Amino acid sequence: MTACELVFRTAEVARIAEVSLRQLQIWEEKRVAVASRRGRVRIYDATQALFVVVCAELRRRGLSFQRLKRVAAELRRILVDHRLAEIAGHRHVFLLTDGRRVHFADSPNKTCELVSNLFRPCICVNVSDCLQRIQNAAFTENLRESCSATRSASE
Repeated sequence: MTACELVFRTAEVARIAEVSLRQLQIWEEKRVAVASRRGRVRIYDATQALFVVVCAELRRRGLSFQRLKRVAAELRRILVDHRLAEIAGHRHVFLLTDGRRVHFADSPNKTCELVSNLFRPCICVNVSDCLQRIQNAAFTENLRESCSATRSASE
């Protein structure tokens, strides 16, 4: 299963992003994080889950909620424009923000260049690491499902 085909429930995304379910609910109410719905269940595809993980990292690194709301649309657009397959193909993909603009860098050199040209303090998040967390969680879940299916078949 590729990263693009992955889907997660709310509890899984909250666990991966290391935020509470209530925090994720607040982000949805404030229209920062948006999930798809299947009936009454909120479902996140891999891009939506990556967005939540990146937002959680930005908050942990000191970006205020007001500034996060300000850059959320641009951040979402960047993650969609630079598809997951493209991000997964690079070892070092970074997002930098000063709370007003979001910049995408797909190499350490470009990251250094962006940082040197910014005149305000910025926050940097390694998107490749965030995507790796999502893929690891999906792998662990698939492993759990196959183990429980094997146990059920042997009983």
